[in-house]
Amino acid sequence: MGWVIWVDLSRMKYFKEPLRAELARAYVGGHGLGGRILFDETPRWVGAFDPLNPLVFVTGPVVGTQAPCAGRFTVVTKSPLTGYFGDANAGGYWGPELKFAGYDMIVVKGVASKPLYLYVGDDRVELRDASAYWGMDARSADRAIRSDLGDKAVRVACIGPAGENLVRFAGIMSDEAGRAAARCGVGAVMGFKKLKAIAVKGSLKVPVMSSELLAELSREIITRMMRDERVIYFGKAGTPGSFAALWEIGDVPSYNFRGGEYGGAGSPAVERVGYPGGYSEILANRKTCYVCSIACRRVISVRNGEFKIEEDVEGPEYETLAAFGPNCGITDIRAIAKLNDLCNLYGVDTISAGSTIAFAMECFEQGLLSKDDTGGVELTFGNAAAAIDLLEKICRREGLGAILAEGTRRAAASIGGGASRYAMHCKGQEIAMHDPRAFQSGGVHYACSPTGGRHTEGLTVFHEMNPPASSEIPYPKIASRSSIDGKAELAKLTEDWWAFTAAAGWCNFARFGYGSESTYLRVYAAVTGVELKISEALLIGERIFNLKRCFNFRHGCTKGEDTLPQRLLTEPGNAGNVVRLNEMLKEYYNLRGWDLQTGIPTQDKLSALDLSDLIDKLRLRG
Repeated sequence: MGWVIWVDLSRMKYFKEPLRAELARAYVGGHGLGGRILFDETPRWVGAFDPLNPLVFVTGPVVGTQAPCAGRFTVVTKSPLTGYFGDANAGGYWGPELKFAGYDMIVVKGVASKPLYLYVGDDRVELRDASAYWGMDARSADRAIRSDLGDKAVRVACIGPAGENLVRFAGIMSDEAGRAAARCGVGAVMGFKKLKAIAVKGSLKVPVMSSELLAELSREIITRMMRDERVIYFGKAGTPGSFAALWEIGDVPSYNFRGGEYGGAGSPAVERVGYPGGYSEILANRKTCYVCSIACRRVISVRNGEFKIEEDVEGPEYETLAAFGPNCGITDIRAIAKLNDLCNLYGVDTISAGSTIAFAMECFEQGLLSKDDTGGVELTFGNAAAAIDLLEKICRREGLGAILAEGTRRAAASIGGGASRYAMHCKGQEIAMHDPRAFQSGGVHYACSPTGGRHTEGLTVFHEMNPPASSEIPYPKIASRSSIDGKAELAKLTEDWWAFTAAAGWCNFARFGYGSESTYLRVYAAVTGVELKISEALLIGERIFNLKRCFNFRHGCTKGEDTLPQRLLTEPGNAGNVVRLNEMLKEYYNLRGWDLQTGIPTQDKLSALDLSDLIDKLRLRG
């Protein structure tokens, strides 16, 4: 769209400026373009909860066009959870609507003196009083803002009480709390700024270079989706449809990544919560995101009992299912659905929330926490009522919840007594619900991911389970999931490709319909007029990945944080393996062009990636 809105909450002012074409070409959009803004605008000494820490809402070039599965938006900021680079993205309809309003990006700085929300509607940009919405849950705030505006078609991205209370893993919710940009604690930064919401409404059309070619490609992709049995099943099952298969290979963590039969010996708990099975009993419908025929969003119904929730709200995805299911030992799908809904209402990351509660359960089991700490609650694995109670305390920062709201790394330091051995995080970010002991490339990826234990920066488990027969990316041949041969290279290539596609605005599940990497690039060219080779797209992804790496080192990260929890390195878990991280790190560093002693990208690598302007800024750190 060619325009950026800069907002200063402290001064209650904003201005618009053209999007710099050279930045868009080099960093595309999403975490790339937003990441460059974050790097340039954030001094080394600025913390996450600082008026100078920018909060960047950014789309990508394919968002809002006819391109299928291209409705993502990204939020970039310095993470209050890790202290390093933070980004989170979400699908749905908010991102396309921002484009329709005429903007590619909103950069928010400063802190408001009272709760505000930002309204963006074509030429109108206004900061409005949000005092009436402060304290509301995310779903209620979304509905109230749209009702007060008198326009149900307005799209709202907002925080819930968790963001207001600066829970370090709070998220930003949209689509009536159905979609979440929730990793890295971006919602806490929004709460610190006293920005309750951004409401957008537009009437413009996103310009593309070749509308005829894009229409032809879109028809081709959608036709492929409608005929592909994998896509048809994925639409019916959603991400919960992979739960049982991933459990079989040991990829699903249980009992705080300690391992063990879910629900006890001989228990059919996997069937009780997975799809098909128990999940089918609560599944009422499904939803789609902007221009997507897959429709993998879950709509559920739990009408009766102690875990009753509002009708026709969105249900747990795979990550949430695993985080509150086997990782907390909870075997009732209705309880998991309740926990998921509470996370959506409070506006909190389900991965970090589930992992933090599992951490607390193990601390209770080991005697590091007592009933005096929990308010008399038996915080044992499998106790759904206790998990619900603790989740609400975390989001309200009450009692033990105030400690756990800091995330597992900080909470472990507060609890003491060796609690850090039970904190399953990388760089302070709780690890996603894919156990890297089941696929070795996941270990080096988690350890070296700029944002910590993230699966959306380059998940490789499905590649290791079923290596593609052909690909235009030169992936190495995979001998087995337990082998480390080629795994460092697999992690790097996956990270680089995903960095590019995420920056452009595609959903990770677009791969089901696009078929080949060149299809993405044909669509990209039809939208932007920029024709890329696979190698050039990978180079852009590598540039973005290294930009985030450089931000971390400039802000205090060290090579020593490229590691995993000791449990994953020494205890086999459900997969029967440990992660052979040290054997992969040297190869990974060499492939990345990172200095073996410091872990910092070399000057030659930065120059090759057109990032040589970062060299002097990294030198300032010494």
